[in-house]
Amino acid sequence: MTTPPRASRRRPPARQLLLSAAARVFARDGLEGATTRAISREAGVNEVTLFRHFGTKEHLLEAVVGRAFGDRPASSQAAGPQAATLKADLESFAARYEALLMENLELIRAMIGEIHRHAVCQNQALQGIFLPMREALTRRITGAIRTGEVRAGTNPQLAADLFAGTIFSAVLRRATLKRPQGYSAAEYRKASIDVFLRGLAP
Repeated sequence: MTTPPRASRRRPPARQLLLSAAARVFARDGLEGATTRAISREAGVNEVTLFRHFGTKEHLLEAVVGRAFGDRPASSQAAGPQAATLKADLESFAARYEALLMENLELIRAMIGEIHRHAVCQNQALQGIFLPMREALTRRITGAIRTGEVRAGTNPQLAADLFAGTIFSAVLRRATLKRPQGYSAAEYRKASIDVFLRGLAP
């Protein structure tokens, strides 16, 4: 059996350890409750190393949010190929949006209620995940109005926010309550789409 090269067994760089540890501590203790000492301890490095890499807790938080949301091309999150029907595109949107929320759920939950105190982080989260999804959904609904799938006079931004909010609230509810809902996530998505389309029908 070949021994792995020594480089492959090295500990991850301190910056990577700190980013991963900070994401866990922010999720556990909240943005304000997390301390640099706790983050350093979680990462297994000393606090001086944290300050050397990031300078302040705020800059570390910005780096964590940027890693989670800032490096994603908007096109990879938002607009896939348009399907033949609005229903099919809503199904695709809902599944992608739910997956993105679940992937970053603990950080999103920590940010709710506190992110307004951190303008740079708020902008990173908005630009990286929420606005691209909203813009893609708004464009699709606008197209559906033109083709007659959705009744004339519908406000596409309002409709997009209603639908995205339905998916967002369901993800948070499932994660918070942690008990059987009487239906699956897929059944919830299907029912949401059915109600949404009936409400927008010409």
